[in-house]
Amino acid sequence: MNVIDNFLDQINRMPMLPKVVQEVAAQLDNEDVDLKALAASINHDQVLAARVLRMSNSAYFGCSRSIKTVEDAVALIGLENVATLVVASGVTTTFTNVPGLNLQHFWVHSLVTASIARQISRDSGLDAATAYIAGLLHSVGQLPIHLVFPAAGAQVTEMCRGRSVLERKAAEQSILGIDHCQIGEMLAKMWNFPEEILCVLRHYVEPFKAGASEFAPVVYAAVYIASEFEREKTAAEIAASLDAEVMQALNWNDADALIERIEHYRIFVHEAQSYL
Repeated sequence: MNVIDNFLDQINRMPMLPKVVQEVAAQLDNEDVDLKALAASINHDQVLAARVLRMSNSAYFGCSRSIKTVEDAVALIGLENVATLVVASGVTTTFTNVPGLNLQHFWVHSLVTASIARQISRDSGLDAATAYIAGLLHSVGQLPIHLVFPAAGAQVTEMCRGRSVLERKAAEQSILGIDHCQIGEMLAKMWNFPEEILCVLRHYVEPFKAGASEFAPVVYAAVYIASEFEREKTAAEIAASLDAEVMQALNWNDADALIERIEHYRIFVHEAQSYL
């Protein structure tokens, strides 16, 4: 069995998302969602419901009164936000132990990326829920790498510290013959996420490759900014080093406005840490 066949076999043995999370994921692009049915489904999973309520009462949503029920959450913060909270809660608790990987750090990075991607999309007139979920899942393919081939996963991680996502993808291909983008797409497909999200996971590393989604530059930029926050770079340093083609695609032409925008994104770091 070659590496790819091995991964395909192992992917089918990966943890499944709770049923309600898969139901929400499958309806992310459905405008006719039954809100009462959705709330009822969430309430059937008490742990998930509790996490959604805790997250919806966070400072991020700035509600003027306490949200005490899932129905309140849907009414006060909106279906889009509740849907993304359900998915975030489900995904971040599905993998409980991954050899050689600090899951706390992994999910904080993913949540920061997701929040940045959502804000970029809102500013660009794109669907914010799709951007959030794609940002959240952008590196989920790294988890099976560490689970199936822990030694190789550790080698890739060590080689790629401080490197770009494109360099990481190349390292994975060199060592394993498969990369986290391909694996992430497989995993998201198994979890019933829409095709739009699968496309972003497949192409976000090379956002202008033929067939890439319009969300790919959004997620690419969000990943880069979140990574630079971890390296304690200033907003000005991040703005100066952003990919010029990505900046053009996002219409980030005003240098001062871009620095201010990036500085605003920094609040998402604290919020992500408080979620976990």
